[in-house]
Amino acid sequence: MTVVEREYALGQSRHEYERLVRQGAYFRPMTQRFFHEAGIQTGMRVLDLGSGAGDVALLLSEMVGPEGQVIGVELDPGVIDFARQRVLECGANNITFVASDVEHYLPEGTFDAVVGRLILMYQSDPAAVLGKYVKHLRPGGIVAMMEPWLNPPAGPDSPVQKIVTCIVETLRRSGAHVDLGPRLHRVFAAAGLQPPTMRFEAVVDSAEPSPLFQLIADSYTSLLPKALEYGVPIPEGVEPAAIPGIFQAVMGAVGYAPVLLPTILAWSKIA
Repeated sequence: MTVVEREYALGQSRHEYERLVRQGAYFRPMTQRFFHEAGIQTGMRVLDLGSGAGDVALLLSEMVGPEGQVIGVELDPGVIDFARQRVLECGANNITFVASDVEHYLPEGTFDAVVGRLILMYQSDPAAVLGKYVKHLRPGGIVAMMEPWLNPPAGPDSPVQKIVTCIVETLRRSGAHVDLGPRLHRVFAAAGLQPPTMRFEAVVDSAEPSPLFQLIADSYTSLLPKALEYGVPIPEGVEPAAIPGIFQAVMGAVGYAPVLLPTILAWSKIA
């Protein structure tokens, strides 16, 4: 049986912070639609779990406006500094970052909404973490979470399959719940919430060559040290710089546009 760790396998490097920004740009339209549908609006006080490079917090800042407030919880002090610099450059004055892991953070006051994007997947007990924050919501408060649905690709053996399998398996061995998305309804129920509204989305980019191929290469680069540490099979002879071209050739041969990180979006309100 493969040993499962419990850590953020993508690391804490400048490369990873910049990767998060590029990933966030792709996810922004989806996330904005999701938050609007869930009911995020002007004047709200919102708690953002696992703020990372600050993309979700910056989007929320726009949505809640000057009368609202965004509290971002993030463990990595390096990425907090990175996010704070981005906030300064954007001129947003309604965002505060708190240095803490989401499992142990003790919120002050109550909130209109608790949100998170790709954060519950890294918690040992996602329902327990979410349930803790539900207690800090006002009546009618919103819970809106986005989590992945990742599986190693099926089909004939190919460099693309080996690269994607390496990424997914490294995340899994780090302790991440790589297929948490379709199980979010159970997480919500265990956290004491009403059955959520759920939707499946993914980013698809038909540009040639697609920038998504570079984002896949960036994810592989961030994960590579942990893949080696965990003993995950590494695609032989594949350098990170060659990955975009490999994907372009293989996907182009079958006529597929790239799909980035299939995601389940779930939201609910407390009574």
